[in-house]
Amino acid sequence: MLTAATIILSTLLVISLYFIAKLARTVFRFEDRIESALDHIDQSYRVIGEILERPLFYDSPEVREVHNRIAEINNSLLSIAYDLANVEKEEDQETEE
Repeated sequence: MLTAATIILSTLLVISLYFIAKLARTVFRFEDRIESALDHIDQSYRVIGEILERPLFYDSPEVREVHNRIAEINNSLLSIAYDLANVEKEEDQETEE
């Protein structure tokens, strides 16, 4: 009886370890994708910041609207990067405690 229970529990342990490893690989891939996306966002943020620094020479409402939209996108990108960085900092603080 004890041997059967040991075999069943060992089998369940192996199955759970398989799914834990699979989940860990998924989390690591997701983390790599987020880091890659943050790098692209950082590059875009720099380029958009440079564009926003340039003075407008054409006083068209359409040009001003595009400029305003770029400023909104710039703020959104900054907010996303800030939120993702805060999640990482919170995780680091939890592991230290």
